[in-house]
Amino acid sequence: MSPIYRNRLALVALLLGLVLAGAACRKDEGPERLARAEASYAALVERGVPPKDPAWDAVIAELESVPRDSKARPEAERRLAVLRELRSTPLPRRPLSRPGVPDGGSPSLDEHGHPMDGHAHPR
Repeated sequence: MSPIYRNRLALVALLLGLVLAGAACRKDEGPERLARAEASYAALVERGVPPKDPAWDAVIAELESVPRDSKARPEAERRLAVLRELRSTPLPRRPLSRPGVPDGGSPSLDEHGHPMDGHAHPR
């Protein structure tokens, strides 16, 4: 074999190795993005923010930004599906009272939703 051929072969092998090493070293940003979305998710749940509130848009955008080839993508997809389901489902009506709470836990309202002064009915 000629020295030029060996040098070319070595150069091709070196370049191929560098390309493969670069691809293998590429950092997966998915887990970091998922962690940020989970932190925002937990904060909104803790504050009791309803699913249709615009504050959830940032969480959805963060989940959607998880790369498709990331190992965190299946979890992001699962959470996105849950959020989309919650946003499309109407919330149940708020109860006028809660059992076991003094005065029902809410201002006294009649069956039409009007405030009651003491026990007198509105006119």
